[in-house]
Amino acid sequence: MIWHVSSTSSDAHDGRSSGTAFKTLAEAVAVAKPGDSILIAPGAYDQNLPVHVSAARSANIVVAVVGSD
Repeated sequence: MIWHVSSTSSDAHDGRSSGTAFKTLAEAVAVAKPGDSILIAPGAYDQNLPVHVSAARSANIVVAVVGSD
């Protein structure tokens, strides 16, 4: 499964596409399973991204930044 994150979105979304992306990486990490991927759109995030990226990678979840500003 591929999960999407965008700083301009909402955690009320399902995270399954760029148009319905989660707002926070923490939300994506909470639903992702080992073998999944999380795609992060460029933007300004209020959260501690390195901690969440580390947690995801420790759980065998691929994390990547996609697109450009």
